[in-house]
Amino acid sequence: MTKILRADVLLTPTGEISNAELEIDDNGRIAYVGVARPESAVTHDLSGHALLPGLVNGHTHSAMTVQRGVSDDEGFMPWLAAVQQFEQGLTRDDIVAGLELAMLEMIANGTTAFADMYHWDEGLLELVKEAGMRVLAAPAMFTNEAVGFPGVSPLNGAETLDLTESLAERFKGDEQIKLAYGPHAPYTCSPELLREISERSQRTGIPIHIHVSESRAEVEQITEQYGRTPAAHLDSFDFFDANVLAAHCVHLTPEEISIFAHTGTAASHNPVSNLKLGCGVASLPEMLEAGIRLTLGTDSVASNNSLDLFEEIKLATILHRGVRHDAAAVKASDVIDIATRSGAEAIGFAEAGALEVGRLADVIALDLSTSRATPLSSLSSFVAFSASGEDVREVFIGGRHIYSKGEHLTLDADRIQARAAAVRERLGS
Repeated sequence: MTKILRADVLLTPTGEISNAELEIDDNGRIAYVGVARPESAVTHDLSGHALLPGLVNGHTHSAMTVQRGVSDDEGFMPWLAAVQQFEQGLTRDDIVAGLELAMLEMIANGTTAFADMYHWDEGLLELVKEAGMRVLAAPAMFTNEAVGFPGVSPLNGAETLDLTESLAERFKGDEQIKLAYGPHAPYTCSPELLREISERSQRTGIPIHIHVSESRAEVEQITEQYGRTPAAHLDSFDFFDANVLAAHCVHLTPEEISIFAHTGTAASHNPVSNLKLGCGVASLPEMLEAGIRLTLGTDSVASNNSLDLFEEIKLATILHRGVRHDAAAVKASDVIDIATRSGAEAIGFAEAGALEVGRLADVIALDLSTSRATPLSSLSSFVAFSASGEDVREVFIGGRHIYSKGEHLTLDADRIQARAAAVRERLGS
């Protein structure tokens, strides 16, 4: 059924439109964006609201919501050890609980698509479809022999690669589900394995999602082991000839930024997680200047505690201004683009991410009646500097209405929260 949304203002890639209207056709695509038409049969009167494209989470581990608060005050390597120890007790039911809880939180905060690295199987992907979200799912692996999630699945790394390819074939052409290879990182995966994955990716067209240069410890380990920093190490055996999404990229050198730009490698900027773990500050202004494909991510709630991308938008905008003592270092409009259009393209959903005719209708409505939206100097200013996930009132994904006025229309919030709390009680802290 055609939907016509009427709102005070909406945001397009070219600017803001007041007294706005957006039409969604029967195929879940945007049929009209512009000034309200007097003759329109409005189906959703959103007076007092602003319309935005759905936000895109460019890097997370959604099922780790059950690990919220684990090892809050430790650095990267001790934190990682604590998390991996916790994961040894997980079952597949726990993964389901964590994934559903993550989707509950992401939808309520206006996130419509996400790139995820963790355990994935067909049933979990079907849960994403039922919830209405989009995902680039990367089944995580470490070595060919290692079983990544022993309580969840008996598959080792080699079998996980084969599973990734079979899942990609199963969901081929699906507008909600895409697959990626998920080698964890250069410090956990051998050059031989990473070379094999790059070659597979080039042959199959399945992209790669990997952590790169997240911490100084990683950089020091790889440099000592291979004589090069992590991205340079990967480039030495043509890893980036494949379509790669690299998470974090906190410690890229200028030469590595050039490698990313030259090869078309995408980077996920995750400022809250990187600061919480004491990993540092990525060179976002330099990456923007180099023209790198960018997305904005939360990482998992085990290293962030929140899946609210509005926090990431504000921090990504102001953090680099403070570091460089330059209020023009990063523009709000650039970060909003990274969190929407650019992010959608980077994780493989190029037909989403913007309010333009012909694109997939992933649309969120923000409440403008709150004090933090008053006065509304500009929609971009509100989104970048004062909005939060609490302002999200409506969510449409592919035209499907999945969240309205604080109520989930595709998920049972009470059941999901109770189930996740029970998992954490069983596993302890």
